Formats: sequence, C-alpha cells, structure tokens
Amino acid sequence: MAGKKKKKRLNVKRLIVFLLIIYLIVTGFIKLYNEPIKNIIIKGNYYVTDAEIINLAKIKNYPAMASLNLKKIKNNLKTNKLIKDVNIKRNIKFQLIINITEQKIICLDRANNILLLEDGSSIPNNNEYPGIPMLINYTKEDVLKEFLAGMGKLDYGTLSGISEIEYAPSKGKDDTIVDETRFLLKMNDGNSVYINNYKLSNLKYYQKIYASLNNKKGILHLDSGSYLEEIK
Repeated sequence: MAGKKKKKRLNVKRLIVFLLIIYLIVTGFIKLYNEPIKNIIIKGNYYVTDAEIINLAKIKNYPAMASLNLKKIKNNLKTNKLIKDVNIKRNIKFQLIINITEQKIICLDRANNILLLEDGSSIPNNNEYPGIPMLINYTKEDVLKEFLAGMGKLDYGTLSGISEIEYAPSKGKDDTIVDETRFLLKMNDGNSVYINNYKLSNLKYYQKIYASLNNKKGILHLDSGSYLEEIK
C-alpha cells in the first residue's frame, strides 16, 4: 500500500508574525499619509506677508503633507500679482518650504493712484506699502516701461532711498529733446539724482557715491558722467 501523505500543519506563530508585520506596515503607511505639516517655512517675500501666503495657499489648518497638490498651491499663490514665481519643496521632517519671487513695486503713480510694478503692470493703491517712491508726472509709456524694468533690477535698499520720481527729459538750446529717457530722483537724504534708462544700474552705487561727498548736498548727475552740482 502506498504511504499516506502527511498533512502540513498550519504554523500559527508564523502566520501571526506575518499578519503583525502586514498590520504594522499598513498602519505605518496610513500614519505617514495622514501626518500633517509640522512647519511652514516661507522665504523671499518682502511685500506679501507670511499670513497672506498661508491663506492663499490654503494651508492655514496644516493639512496632511501627502495630500498636498503643490501645483495647485503654486497656482493659488500666483493669483497675487506681486508674486512672480514660486518654488515649493517638502522634506522628511514634514516641513513645507515655500520660496517666493516677488515683483518689485517701483513707484506710486500719483495721477492714477496705482502702484507700478517692475513688469509694467499695476495694482490698486490701498496704502498697504509705505515708503514707495511717488511718480509725480506723466511719462511716455515706452520710456516708463523700460524705466520700471531697469529699476526692478535694483535692490530694495536702493529703491527705499528714493522719495520722488519726476520724468525730466533733457533739452538742447533750441528746446529740442536730447534725452527722452531721463528722470530726476529726489532722495530721502536731501540730494537729487539725474539718471536715464541706460544708466539705471549706476544707482546701485549711490550709497558709496554719497559717502564720498562728505555730506555735501546737491544734484548728482549720473545720466552724463558722474558729478555733483553742489547746492550751497
């Protein structure tokens, strides 16, 4: 007679260990999936506050990190015209890092009561941003757009040193316009600066130039050469 086949006994201990491992993996995954943001780190913003960014991103309640749609958050943030670009990262510490690139506010257009941005666009003036230079007169559209773009390349410190901007094309003896891109900037320190669109980058050296003037006051000509017309 052929030998009877032995039935394999169920190894209960191994089954329990296996099920326990599966349970731990599943519960661990669920916990990680539902783990909320622990820190929101915002960098690069100057005008837009952290609170505004968090509200726009719709993460005020610190939702689960895994549930975040980073593209949607980016699009929400870019509805603010002051936000030019956004880079968002998350890490294993459950930190959400939001890097903001803003449009610079260049000046307040007094005639229209709007704030002009570096890309030539504008936003309403709600008196939210103190210390913005004021453009006091009409400026040719193409000249103004070029001026705004050039000023946007300057740092915030340089921009905040300007109190007033006047479009002031230079004229020859026969009253013909010689330089239609010239502006007169009134500075917070009491000096004035003539500059044109081609030499706007020279403004980043203003503090060094001013320091070399030995407290003299006057009109600094940076549009043609670099000299001080002293006012006594």
